[in-house]
Amino acid sequence: MDISAVDVVVIGGGVQGLVMLDTLITAGYSCALVTEGDLGAGQTLHSHGFLNTGFGLSGSSLPQAAAQLVHPFLRARGVTLTGNWAVLPPPGLRGLLLRARPAFARLPSAHLPEGFSPAFRETARALPDYSFNKRELVAALSQGREQYIIRGTVTGFRGRNPVEAVVLRPESSPEVELRTRAVVVAAGCGSKRLLRTLVGPAPQLKRIKHRVVHMLCLRAPHHTLPATSIAALSLGLLLAAHDDGERVTWYVTPMKLGGPSFDDVPNDAAAPADPTLLRRAWDALRTLYPPLLGIEGLQVGHYAGYRQDIGYRPGARLCAVIAGAGNVIAALPSGLVGPWRNAADALTLLRGLAAPSATQPALAGAGQDVCVGSPVENRPGFVWHSWEDWLHSLPQLTASERVWVPVTSSDPDG
Repeated sequence: MDISAVDVVVIGGGVQGLVMLDTLITAGYSCALVTEGDLGAGQTLHSHGFLNTGFGLSGSSLPQAAAQLVHPFLRARGVTLTGNWAVLPPPGLRGLLLRARPAFARLPSAHLPEGFSPAFRETARALPDYSFNKRELVAALSQGREQYIIRGTVTGFRGRNPVEAVVLRPESSPEVELRTRAVVVAAGCGSKRLLRTLVGPAPQLKRIKHRVVHMLCLRAPHHTLPATSIAALSLGLLLAAHDDGERVTWYVTPMKLGGPSFDDVPNDAAAPADPTLLRRAWDALRTLYPPLLGIEGLQVGHYAGYRQDIGYRPGARLCAVIAGAGNVIAALPSGLVGPWRNAADALTLLRGLAAPSATQPALAGAGQDVCVGSPVENRPGFVWHSWEDWLHSLPQLTASERVWVPVTSSDPDG
């Protein structure tokens, strides 16, 4: 067994783990990042790449953190930010929303392109939110950092409270022991299972919830679909649009708060799809953009995955030393502005556990087979259909089932 010693072991090769690695290296810590698959191939690239800061509906803290912390970080690494976001408030809640959130009332009217339903064009407001390519971010954070990254599977830990070493099996070399003074678990949907194995039923782990989220993907040649992103709250849809110069892709998520949560989910974040929910989303999308079926070359596909939440409240995070582990920090989840806030908080916690050594050892297996993953729609198993073929594969709904009613939460956290 090869043995190395580092200040911090980061477990997880998604956006959270890579932002954490970048932050710790900059602060002078010696590090090893362990990823079980391609970088970003789990929860990170299982969703569309957009920066959602809660649209200001839950207060100003998330948009402020994005503007002050996240946007400069992305621009400094050459990651492109694009705007053109709009919000459609629910008709029955519009007055309440304007009174409860004065900042929302000050948002200017959005000018939605022709084709969107006139009723929605009249109520749309422009959002100061941005989209970015997550794969571009993963590539930027990992480039030149291969000597810190080991592709392999964590097989165990030595010591408990504190953990003294992480044992892993790289894909192309013998087992490795990484002796460390601290561990950061940022493994997305695999984090709860890993932490439960390490510390048992710690009270903090009860806050981690996994829920199924669906994605309806549409794409068409450039200029045939508008590249406009919309938080269509009145329809229970989130539409993130990407224009790559050749085609426009819409990533449409039916909003569904609440519902069952799951403890054990796969590391790749894949989940079974609910065709009824997808059909309802399709019908709502046609209400939003009636010319949809007349677009030449339109293709449709879908997938479902697990979203990791800390309770129900947007922006809620868990970045703390886990009870019973002593030197193990959980940094979750990886949505909204969480990765950047978590990295800053974890750095503060780590300074209380270990001073940076500023000496990076050579790591066995580092850099071998390390690569950036593909978004779900580019992976084997995802199929683009004509819209007719896609619809034909879904069950027919009754008239009552076609009514779109966003699910609200009765959870005390939300």
